[in-house]
Amino acid sequence: WENMPVSDDEVIASLRSSLKNVEDDSEPNQSDDMRSITIVESAGGVLSPSSSSPLNKSTAESHWGWSTQADLYAPLKIPVVFVGDGKLGGISVTLASLESLWSRGYRIDAVVFIEGEVSGDENDDSDGGGSIQFGKGNTEALREYITMQQRKESMLDGDSIICLPSLPPMPFPLDDWYENNQDEFLKLHQLLCQRWR
Repeated sequence: WENMPVSDDEVIASLRSSLKNVEDDSEPNQSDDMRSITIVESAGGVLSPSSSSPLNKSTAESHWGWSTQADLYAPLKIPVVFVGDGKLGGISVTLASLESLWSRGYRIDAVVFIEGEVSGDENDDSDGGGSIQFGKGNTEALREYITMQQRKESMLDGDSIICLPSLPPMPFPLDDWYENNQDEFLKLHQLLCQRWR
């Protein structure tokens, strides 16, 4: 399919086939500590367009059709680990994305924020507050929102909404970052293994 337009139906069929191959090759009855999980990563935001193709159902004479990422993957009914926006203003984007997913019937099992920019000087406590970590603030805001909304379709709770520290600047490798956050990744892995049995 290289350099060729691919229809939404072809994308879904290929993904279903790949997921079935992974499932067929997995070891049955593994403990949660040893069990592997498969993550499907989409490109762009939940309402970003899927690939445009003349083979899509929404194609018209004047343009190729496309659907949103959320609409494209909805038939698979796969649970979601959503990566929220850890920057200033990111709670709005995160909530809008989650609402879009919930309105399409998705089950969101976890939200992970990665700390974005930090406001202020981390070493300057002259204003009494020091720096503002927006990712942690967005994490707490989402926890409050979930509590207030009491959504029946939400699997989210305090343990399934986490915030990781900022990524190292490019071109530094991520090895140390992963190692330093190993406990958080292990907690997330265990949570997902319990929910995805």
